[in-house]
Amino acid sequence: METPRVPGCLGPNVYPAVPDGGWGWAVAVAFFMVEVNTYGVLKTLGVFLQDLMDEFQESNSRVSWVISISAFIFAFTAPLASLLSNRFGYRPVVMMGGFLMSLGMICSAFTSSINQMYVTIGIISGIYLVFTRLKHSLKKLVE
Repeated sequence: METPRVPGCLGPNVYPAVPDGGWGWAVAVAFFMVEVNTYGVLKTLGVFLQDLMDEFQESNSRVSWVISISAFIFAFTAPLASLLSNRFGYRPVVMMGGFLMSLGMICSAFTSSINQMYVTIGIISGIYLVFTRLKHSLKKLVE
């Protein structure tokens, strides 16, 4: 059986110039940093689980709700972030996400109950995760 010849499909793509203007490395580094921060915030809360349980005198399940709420908000509000980025642009949406992350983390440092952690880290920082998770935003920020 003979392999069909389709021009341009079987050989390497050779570009006369860099297709992204030479900024592909910046996009890759920026996306890596966003992923580290996004999942770093969400996943490292488990490291502090015992400390949070001791601090607030709460059970494992009540403290774990902080992470669960954040993950739910992360998944549930993704369409909202897409709509906002289409409406207002990528830069303002990502900057708003950074502001919300800072606000959530600073406010969580002053919480005195687990219910306040639900709001500060669970909801406010969960919304941040969505705003900074927009893959298209990184490409548009570099352009």
